[in-house]
Formats: sequence, structure tokens, C-alpha cells
Amino acid sequence: MKPAQIVACCALVFPLVGTVSSSVPHRRTKLLPLTKERVARRRSLDALNQEGLALYRQRRFTDAQSRFGALRQTAAALEEFDLAARAATNVGACQFASRQYQSALRTFLEARRLAESASDTSETAIVDANLGSLYREMGDLDAAVHWTEQSFENMSGEDRKLHLREIQVTLGSLRASQKRLPEALELFRQAIDGADRADDLALYARAWNRLGEELLRSHLLPQAESALLEAYRVCKLHHLPLDNSYRNLGRLRMDQGDLTSASALLDRAVELASGPAGPLPAWDMYHYRGRVRLKQGRLREAVDDLRIALRLARAWRWSALPDEASRIGNEGWLDQVYSAFIEADNRLYLETGDAALMRETFEAAEENRASSLRALFKERQAQIADLPPSYWEAIAGLQRAEIAALRSAGAASQQAVQATRAQLGIMEAALVSPWQPAPGEVLSRAASALDPDSLLLSFQLGESISWLWAVDRTGPVLYSLPPRREIQALAQAAADAIREDTQEASSAGSALYQTLFGPLAPRFQQKPRWLLSLDPALLDVPVAALPVPSLSKLEHSLSKESRPAPVYVVERHTTEVIPGAGYWLEATGRPERTDPAPLFVGVGDPIYNTADPRRGGRLPVSHAGLSWPLRLTAATRSDSGRVTDAGGLILPRLVASSSELDACSRSWNGQSVLLKGADASRRNLVDQLRRNPAVVHFATHILGTKVLEDHSGEGLVPGLAEGLVPGSAKGVGPGSAGRPAYGLIALSLTDRNEPELLQPAEIAGWKLDAGLVVLSGCASAEGTVLQGTGLMGLTRAWLAAGAQSVVGSRWATPDEDGGLFRAFYGYLSGRRPDPAQALRAAQLEMIHSPGWRARPRYWGAYFMVGNR
Repeated sequence: MKPAQIVACCALVFPLVGTVSSSVPHRRTKLLPLTKERVARRRSLDALNQEGLALYRQRRFTDAQSRFGALRQTAAALEEFDLAARAATNVGACQFASRQYQSALRTFLEARRLAESASDTSETAIVDANLGSLYREMGDLDAAVHWTEQSFENMSGEDRKLHLREIQVTLGSLRASQKRLPEALELFRQAIDGADRADDLALYARAWNRLGEELLRSHLLPQAESALLEAYRVCKLHHLPLDNSYRNLGRLRMDQGDLTSASALLDRAVELASGPAGPLPAWDMYHYRGRVRLKQGRLREAVDDLRIALRLARAWRWSALPDEASRIGNEGWLDQVYSAFIEADNRLYLETGDAALMRETFEAAEENRASSLRALFKERQAQIADLPPSYWEAIAGLQRAEIAALRSAGAASQQAVQATRAQLGIMEAALVSPWQPAPGEVLSRAASALDPDSLLLSFQLGESISWLWAVDRTGPVLYSLPPRREIQALAQAAADAIREDTQEASSAGSALYQTLFGPLAPRFQQKPRWLLSLDPALLDVPVAALPVPSLSKLEHSLSKESRPAPVYVVERHTTEVIPGAGYWLEATGRPERTDPAPLFVGVGDPIYNTADPRRGGRLPVSHAGLSWPLRLTAATRSDSGRVTDAGGLILPRLVASSSELDACSRSWNGQSVLLKGADASRRNLVDQLRRNPAVVHFATHILGTKVLEDHSGEGLVPGLAEGLVPGSAKGVGPGSAGRPAYGLIALSLTDRNEPELLQPAEIAGWKLDAGLVVLSGCASAEGTVLQGTGLMGLTRAWLAAGAQSVVGSRWATPDEDGGLFRAFYGYLSGRRPDPAQALRAAQLEMIHSPGWRARPRYWGAYFMVGNR
């Protein structure tokens, strides 16, 4: 067997370790003469590299890093920059294997600069492969795909022969994550066949193991078993490391229901991981063993394992890359650990009554909720200087790439989005600070911060059981709720019925209310103000519009027509969504900043197409402000009203939005600035934001982006949410084919006949001191929901930028003169303005008004996310 040229590291990540050769192919610059002295010098350097490789294969990563570091310094001093680049790559691989992710990123980028300065395109491709593996470990799929594909395309010569199969394994895993399983299987087949022909048993086993993992994630258990057993067979016969095999087979047996075998296999995996020759302890081994013990009813042992997993997961999060995309990606993985720990610890609490266990689970749930939003806000507020121009140029590139992807679902446009996001991630990692955990004792601090009229309700949905913590000044009470699937079905039925105003709205809403809030003790039911820290699955629930089940036996006997009108949650409680208890505590504890000016800024009725009669007036220019604008070109529509791909997008005018702004302005007790028509531009908006307004109100289209399943076999492609048809609704209507991943605020055409769009990534980069942002366009608060990250999209972006509160909508809202918001601003202009109470008062006014505005389909669409 030939020695493996690519060495596996732990935690399912296999960085490429390049070998120094006597010549470097594909150099574009002139080679220095290979004199006898230089040949001897390079052989000496190669010997030092071989020492490092031997130590790396023994998993002595610190010693290997020392050798490679010495090689890097010596090679650079001798102006052997190609060897310095390869040594730097190997230093990064050692840091990666030791889970020093931030150091690894910096070293890989240094190696890439050295390789480019030496015109070593093949070494640059090796570094790109390492960057792909690093971002895959962080869960940033776009960046991982970009760097890996770039490496796959650019690697050449001897390096391609050495490393192609390893890159195929990594790319196969990424294709599986993209739901492109046929492509993934073909890449794995090529890698396995190539490793077999090369007699590279380590790579052969590793490829089978990785394939088995991906089949496990796809719930293809028989196929996964075949792959994992083949990997185990080879590792056992040839004395290769078995820790990953034991772990994966343990996961497989757990999914198959064979808990005894799963327990034995995971015991062995943990034993090997903890041994002196094993890899660094990985949180997932303890996590899976804890889950098995939980299923076996061994609660105390499960809690012990999951505590260890949680501690290791926290350390892993601390060391992860600090850019936004990586934080969001890794939080999805870590949620599995938090959820398992919360279930085991809470079940043990129910058995023992030990209140310390309940406090521990509340702390864990709220620590993970809105974690990346906390970090993003703190970074933006801590910045003394503005972000550099290069950052905004990268944002502009991302905007252009995303709009191109909206217009065309081809592979090229998707790759452009991935490439620009990858570059933005590299920049953010250099600009932002590492993750910091929330301060401790969140439960006691939250109880102390609540006033006597307030109640904090924290929800955590789980596979087999869900949980509700109710917290007031006297302390917490824990309630068990049905499993996630049951609650999600009730929530979907209630939200659909209320949105569509069907006959089932009352019964479906009452059933959901009874499930979520029915168990609450009377002291909690009577609290007038509810702060809601919601599980992502509940963020779409119009809580204020849920009917409170209160029918007496006599009322039950009456026909539906004779029964009294339902009593809604909003009639009993002021409800306010908070991103998380830890985030809320930090917001309430921040020093008071300068009070926003009593200024109302309204943005609406923009010019959206060239047929608009106002088109002849002054138009905004497109190059000023806090960052670069997002541009679109004109488009046509099909007979069905759907947007067609004619190179761009056309939007109908929102005629009534002008009346909405006028009515809101009249109700506001203070100065108003209304940006309409051509004035509804990004430049003008930025100018007004610098005045720290009390309110910024958008009555515009909110365009939703989504990910569409391409049934042609090309996998996931970006697309434009359907439903942008001329009519009375702002934004995406109820007929949208998919849930928006995030929203884009559509402003007026520029002087180049292109609408300006504001996207969340740009808004989150701003540093504002605004009071309230109102997004009256439909689905404005929607976004991808991830545990830990919280709600994605425009709501999150405005909070990160510094808004104290955001009002958003959950579904399509009529293009009308703003009856609800006219009432809202009237109440908000009082002596002690409270946005949540003002929204409730406006909703109550709608309930008691005649006509369609009294229906929850109208007023129930709006809710508030609070930052104070």
C-alpha cells in the first residue's frame, strides 16, 4: 500500500496537507535557477516538512505545527515563497485539527497570499480546499461550496493527482447537504474507486464513512449501514483509527432502535476519543451517547453526558469563526445538543423536583436563543469607526449577485451568490470579534427585571416533548407540552385559518391557545403584559389573534351564530415578542442613549415602473449613502400575473400607501418627513436616519426571496417568491409558493431606471439610534427561522442596526389608507409612549370598529418585536 498523502483529522474534517516537491508546476513567473546549493537547501527544507507530516499523522498536532512553523519562517527568509506557502498551509491544517478555527482561517489566508505571490496556482487551490473544509465545519454551506468548487476546478499537476479524491469526498458531502444526492453519490463513487486503485486505505475508509454519514442524514438507513460497515471493516483489518466508525455505527443503531448496541458502540467511541492517542474530545460523541441513554431512561447518566457535550459545544462555539454566516450555520448544529440536554434535565427535574435542574435548562435554552443576534448587535454598537468602503463594496457585489439569481435560476447565478458570500464572510471574520457567552444567572436576573404586571414565557419545542417556562417576579414554573410535530400542526392550522378568515379560525385558534397557554396557573393568566421568547416554530403564530377558550356550558349549546363574539388574547394582554431573555436583559441594561428626536419618517408610494406619471420628475442618484444600492432592470409579466424572467422585475404602484403616510403623519404628535415618489430613495432615507428619528415607517413593497426546489435535478436554486401581482396587497400575497427566506425593501427607481432594494445584510451593517421601525408591507417580519439565531430577515436586521422595536406583518396586508396605523400613532404620541401598548390599543380599536377591519385577518397580521 502507498502511504496516504492526505491525512484525516478529527471531527469529520480532513484538511489537506500539501507535500513539498522539488519543483512547482504551473508557475507563471520565471523560476530561479536550480543550482546545486539551492537543490540541497530545498532538500533540507523538505526533510523538515516530512518530520512535520509524520507528527501530523500521529495526531501530535502541536509538535507538527512547530515543525511547519519553523519551515515557514526559514523558507520565507530564503525567498522560497512556494515552500513558505505550503508550510503555512500545513500550519493551518494543524490549527484546524486542534479546533483553533480562527487561527486556522488567518493562516490559510496568509498561505493563500504567499501562494498567489509565488504564482503557485496549484497551492492556491490546495488552500481553497482547506477553506472549503473549514467553512463546512462551521456550517456555512455557501462559502464551503464556493471554495471547494474553486479548488476542484483550479488544482492541477501532481497536486491534483494527490488530492483530487479527497476533494471529491468533501464536495460529495456538500452536494448531499444541498439535497443533490445523485451528484453526491457519483462523487463518492469516484473517490472510493480512485482510493481503491491507489491502495489508499485510509482515504478509502474515510470516504465510506463520510458517505454513510450523509446517507444517515438522509434517513437511508440500509444504505448507510452498508457504507459504515465497509468503513469499519477496512479500519479494523488495517489498524486504522476507529473512533469515527464507532460513533457513526452508534448513531445508526440508535436510529434503528437497537439501543443496547448503540450504547456499546458509543461507549467505545468516547473511550477512544478520551485516550492519549485519540482525537480531541468531540461534543457530538457525548451528545449521541447522552441521547441513547435518554431513550433508555437512564436520566442521570444522560444528563452527565449531555452536560459534557454542552460544555464542549460552548468551547467549540467560542473558537468558531466570528462571521455572521458561520455563526448562523453552526448554531443549527449546536441546537441538537441544547435540545437533548434540556429534555434530559427537565425530565430529571420532573422526577426529582430539584429546582436547580429547571433553572439550568432555562439558562441553556435562553443562552442558545438569539445568540448570533446578540453578537451581531454588540459588534455593530462597539464599532468606533464606520465599516470600511471595501465592506460596502462587498455588500454591493452580494446584492447584485442575489438579484441576478432572482432573475435567473441557473447554476452560474447561484455560484456567483456563493462566491460573493464567501468573500463577505472572509471580510467579516477579520472585522468582528469572537462570540461571547451571555452573562450568567439569566433566570434570576430576568425575574428581578420584570415588573409586577409582566410575565416572561419561554417556549422550547422538542421531538418527544416540549417545554414552557413561565417566569414572573416570584420565580419560574415549568410546564410540559406536546411534541413539536403536534404543536406545529396546530400552529399551522390556526395561522392559516386566521389569515384566510375561514369558519375554523375560532376553533383552530382556541385549540392552539389551550395547548400553549391553557396549562398556565391563574396568577400567570392574569398578568396584563406577556413577553414571548418563542421557539422558531411558533414565530408565525398570531398570538394576539388567538381566541381565549372561555365558553360556558350554556354557550356551548348555542349555535355558532348565537354565540358571543370571541375574546382574543389582545383583549386581555399586551404581547411583545423578544428575541430571547438574554438579549432582552442586555437591551434593558444598556446605558440610556440620546433619546430619538420626535421625528416621524415615512417612506412610501415609490415610483416602481417607467409608466408611472411621476416618472418625469427628479430621480435619486444611485451612488451615495451608507453603502452601494441594489439594482434591478425592468421586467414583464405573464398572463397569470407571475413575474417572468425578462431580465428583471416590475412592481405595481401602491397608490393608497401615500394616503397611509399622510394619515399616520397627521396622527403623529411631532415633526414629520414623508419620502414619496422619487424622494423614496436610499440616499434620502440615510439622510433622515442620521437624525435619529423616533419612528421610521415603510409603506412599500417587501419582496420575499426564497429557495425553490428544482425538480430538474439541479437541486436548490434561488428564486423570487410568487404572488407579486398587481392588486391591493403590499408584497407577497397568500398565494406565495414558498416561505420567504428574507425580505427586501423596494424603494423608487433610480436615474438608471432600476429600483433600489434594501436587504438585511446591508441594514444590519448600519449603526442607528432609532426608536421604532414599522414594516407595513406583507411578510415583512418573515425570514428563515433557526434556533439560536432567532428570526432571520428584516426584523432581525433592524434590531441589529440599533432599532429599539420593530413592528412587522406575518402575511399580506391591504393597500389601504392605514386605519390601524393611524390609530397606532395616535396612541404612540401620548405622554409615556409604549409601542407594544400602542399597538394593542390600535388593534382593540379595530376589533370594535365596523366592517372588515374588525376581523383578525387584518389586525392580527401585525406584531411587535421588542429590544427594550
